[in-house]
Amino acid sequence: MITELEFVPVPATDLDRIRCNGHDDFGNPLVARTSGAGAPLRCCLTLSGEGEQIALISHRPSSLGGPYAEVGPVFVHVGPCPGFTGPDFPADFADRHAVLRPYDAAGQMLDGVLAEPGESEGELKRLFDDPEVALVHVRNVIAGCWNFSVRRKAA
Repeated sequence: MITELEFVPVPATDLDRIRCNGHDDFGNPLVARTSGAGAPLRCCLTLSGEGEQIALISHRPSSLGGPYAEVGPVFVHVGPCPGFTGPDFPADFADRHAVLRPYDAAGQMLDGVLAEPGESEGELKRLFDDPEVALVHVRNVIAGCWNFSVRRKAA
């Protein structure tokens, strides 16, 4: 079974609200900092370039709710960015170790997979072979931070 997947960053509507308010949804101020190269940006699913204006905010990536719907730190561009709309696994995250956490429609975690560099996309397709999987978080191995979510593409 071939499943088309959608790679989901921090939603643009959330970022617009945060930029307009000057703080994230948890009261943390939006503070610009000049990045070095390599900060994982969750707005466009790329790594920052040297000198970009970024901010560290708190974000709740799960729209499913439930006890696993935690809040964590993510880097985003301070100003508008193009976001991520690509059909393929985000290239800047492909060659990294990752933890993949699948969740059911009620927000309950079903499993956990440690993916080696270059294996995340294949592991995602395998996880989505299970019809119970509604959403998968791709996370940083060391810090556990959310990188992006993955879901079945709507028909």
